[in-house]
Formats: sequence, structure tokens, C-alpha cells
Amino acid sequence: MKYLSALVLLLCASWCSAQTIDQSRGIDPSVDYTALAGYAPWDDRNYLLTSSDLQILAPNEAELISPVPVFFRVLYRQENPATPRTGEPQYPRALLNYFKMRFDGYLLDGQIFRQLEYRAGQGYEVQQVAGQTPVGMIEEAVRGLSANIQVNGPGTAAESAVVYKPSDSQIVIAGFNGSGQDMYFSSDGGETWTESPALTGATCCDPAMDWSSDNSFAYVVTLGGNDVWFYRSDNDGQTWDSLEDLTPGDDRRELAGPTGGLDDKEYIHVDRTPGSPFLDNIYITWHQGNILQVAVSSDFGDSFTINGFPGEPTGIGSDITTDAAGNVYHFWPANNLRQIRMNVSADGGQTWGASSIPANTMANFDWPLPSIESRRAFLYVSADTDLTGGPFNGRMYISWTDTTEPDSNTNAQANHSVIRVAYSDDQGATWTETIPHETDDTDDVDRWHQWLKVGPDGTLHVAFYDTRNFADRTGVDFYSSFSTDGGATWSAPERLTDVSSPNLPGNFEFGDYNGLDISAEGGIAIFTDSRDETGGGGVSADVYVAPVIFDILAEEFFQDGFEAVPPPPVQ
Repeated sequence: MKYLSALVLLLCASWCSAQTIDQSRGIDPSVDYTALAGYAPWDDRNYLLTSSDLQILAPNEAELISPVPVFFRVLYRQENPATPRTGEPQYPRALLNYFKMRFDGYLLDGQIFRQLEYRAGQGYEVQQVAGQTPVGMIEEAVRGLSANIQVNGPGTAAESAVVYKPSDSQIVIAGFNGSGQDMYFSSDGGETWTESPALTGATCCDPAMDWSSDNSFAYVVTLGGNDVWFYRSDNDGQTWDSLEDLTPGDDRRELAGPTGGLDDKEYIHVDRTPGSPFLDNIYITWHQGNILQVAVSSDFGDSFTINGFPGEPTGIGSDITTDAAGNVYHFWPANNLRQIRMNVSADGGQTWGASSIPANTMANFDWPLPSIESRRAFLYVSADTDLTGGPFNGRMYISWTDTTEPDSNTNAQANHSVIRVAYSDDQGATWTETIPHETDDTDDVDRWHQWLKVGPDGTLHVAFYDTRNFADRTGVDFYSSFSTDGGATWSAPERLTDVSSPNLPGNFEFGDYNGLDISAEGGIAIFTDSRDETGGGGVSADVYVAPVIFDILAEEFFQDGFEAVPPPPVQ
């Protein structure tokens, strides 16, 4: 006990100096709030802790040297009850990143501070100059995207996708429909972008990207001619000619389904799960004449085998995910049946079982809305699996855009659009549906063109267009919600765009889909945007990225108290 007391005093000598702690602001008079500063840098959300909250901390909490404030340690332990309470390594090394993602920084007197100064022998001190990064600051703060950033140069662009490099979230790759399929890369988390040389051939559109398990290769698919074309990069997306090392003069693989007809709406997934018998298998899904196809490569994209499903219901807008055992799950919306379909392969995509029905839908294929009356909202599936080892490990998720009632094919005003999410813990045998946004305003607000992603900490994210800022439902902003309990309940949607997008003229409008990715250091959404960058009437379709907001709970926590986390379930 002597050692612990001395340690607390030593740490407090540094950390307490960064903030004057007012005991009267605490909600529990029995808690010595000044003493909490001995554990970590001070954060004013500590004032909402009670003595019962503190019981969850480890007996040797003061020895766990980590620049994460006490309130978040308590919250983390509440959400992760299996966290050890003895020994030195109790928290994950990424705990600071998780804190910064959800709460943005340290709250002191109404301001958020994101940097710490380390003083030898004394510990960390929260910087008291908001927004500044003095020389010698530790770059432990989240290095995520800071604002809305336009990716493309002059010219119309839409239908976008984005991926972080799993081992380094400062490396980001984006693709979208522009002058053909345009590819961009960023080395600073998405703050600035450089266009890659054009993909060879007359590429069209519908980008999708992923990475090999060791991050040595990035992959991209596009439509070229009537086929799906596949390219590989060995320099983080700066160029897409890596396959030429294997076949000089040929830097792509052309995938043509066996049924004939126009290929469309491709997506890609790589099995990166350690221990999977099909580690690094590449799976590409698309439709050819509305008949679903899946291509598989087990040699890093050098060659592919293709399976078609002419006996299954037809569809457009498919996605693929895998589980820890290497099972492959293939989802698509079945045309004219108002169903989401799934078939499964247990042998790395070589053979497939008959499809099942994870969900029924109100909508069928596409439908007009006041905000996208010409191109029309589109029913497609986004899928992902929690492989983080957390409390929902193995849970599989799908999301889709739907309507509240059977859709009208002609009356945009009559249609009301929502986002649905479903999850399964038994390999797709049974499913539970939730809605990741408010439901009491669906007659006045449309949500559409979603994308879904599981973060490295197991938090589930979904991003989508939302018309709440337009009384006539004609314009959009981009929003995101997240769930820390496996999709059962959701945070209130947070606006990602800092400028709204008015209705776009023309028949392509906002295109068919957007993208989302999550790393341990932040999140990034990519979407079509119609804001006027010229200052007067220059409305056009452009591609933007925005940081995905993680600090919604911080606001609820500070306003409503600790017991307000997590938010109430959506009814």
C-alpha cells in the first residue's frame, strides 16, 4: 500500500497540474475526484463517476500506466467484463485509440484536447492549448481524417468505395466512377489525395477494393467491356500493374461469367482470417444478366474459377463475407421476390449449397424518392462478420435499404425509405433485424444507400444518406450510426457532412452506392456530394470523404450521466 500511495502521489503531481479539479462538480460526494487524476490524465467526464462505478476498476489500477482517463476505463470494463483485474497487462494496447475514436480527446472545461506531453519521470500531461501541437508532442492522438475532403478533381463523379490498409490507416485507397473508373490514394489518412495512373483498358465503373492478409497486395475490380476486370497493386494503390510481373504486357484478369450477357455490380472480399483453411482466397461477386456469379482465386489474383447460379433467384447488388472457419456467405436481393437470399460454401467457393432467406423486404429492386427520383434508390446488400475475438465474435451482419411499405414504382412521394440491419449468431440459420436510426420520423425522412462495417474493436458501423435537413425530402446529408452491443441497439445518427447536398439534376443523380471503412485509429466514409464549391450555382456530383464520428456517446455521457450509455434500443 505504501508503494501504491507513493505512485498515486507521483502521478498526480504531473496529471493534477494540468487541471484544477473541483470536488463540488462531482455527482457522488463519497468519491475523491482529485485522487482519480492519479490514475491517468484528467477528463471532466470523471465527475459523473460514482463509488459503485469505481468498484469495477482493478485493485492495482494506479499501476496500469496508460494515458486513458478513468471514466473510459470504467466504461471499457463495463462493456468488456472479461477484462482482467490482476497483473500489469490488463487493457489492450489500442485502448487509447478506442478512447480517441469514441470521445475525440480529453474534455477540460468544455474544450476537447487531443494531445499529451510526456515528461520524463512524471508521466503525461494534457495540453492546455486547443488545436496546437507543440514540438515534442507524442503522436499518440488519433490520426484520422479531420474534415470533409473532396477527392476528385473537376468533373462529375459518383459510386465510390474506400479501404484502409489494415496495417497502416494512414494509407487509404479510393475508387469511383469518373472518367471511367478513377483510382486515388492517400498517405495521410485521407486528408490529401493523389490520382493513380488510369487502369488499362476502357474501364467503366463500380469500384471495389480489398487487401491480402499480409498487406503486400491491394486488389481492385471494375467493369471493363462486358466483363469484370481485376487489377493488383504492390505499392499501396499508387499503380495497378502488379500482375504484369507474372504476365508481362498483361496487368489485369478478365472475368466473364458462363451465362453470357452484361456483367454488373461487382464486389470483392478477401479471407484474411489467420487460421482459415482458405486464407487469402479472393472472392468476387457480380451478376451477369441478373444471374449471380462468384469468382475465386487462391493464388493472389493470378487466376480465377467462376461459379454461376442460374438455378437460383436472379438479383443485383450482392456481397460476400467469410467466418473464422473459412465458410463463405454470399448475399443478394432476389428480384421480384422481395427477399434477401444467401448461399454458403464450405470449401472455399468451389461448391455452394441452395440459398436460404435471411430476410424479406418491402421494397423490390429500386424505387423513386424525392431526393433521388430519377436514378432511384436501390436495394443492395452489404455484409460483414465480427472476427475480432470480442463478445460478439462470429456474429454475421447484413444491411440493406428498404421501404416502410411495399414500394410504388412511380410515386416518389408515396415511398418512405429506411435502413435495415440483421445479425446472425448461428451461421445464418436465424436472423434478428434492427433499424440503426430513428423510426418515429419515417414519414418525413428518407434514409438510403447504406454501407456497413465492423470495426477492429467489434463496434458495428453503418453509414447512409439522410434527408432530415430538407422538409420536402429533396436533399441529403450523409450520416452514420454505431452499435457496441452487436447491432441490438444503436447510437443516434451523427451527421458526417458539413454542407448539405441539394437535389441533383440529371438521370444519374447520386449513383447507386457509397463506401465506408473503419480502422483502429478512425473511420472514413465516402459518398457522392452535390454541394456548390464555386460559391454560386455550381451544383455537381463529386466524391467526398468524411470522418466517421465516434464521439456521440461522449455527448450523451456528459449531458445525461454515466448510465445513459449505451443508448436505448430502437423500437
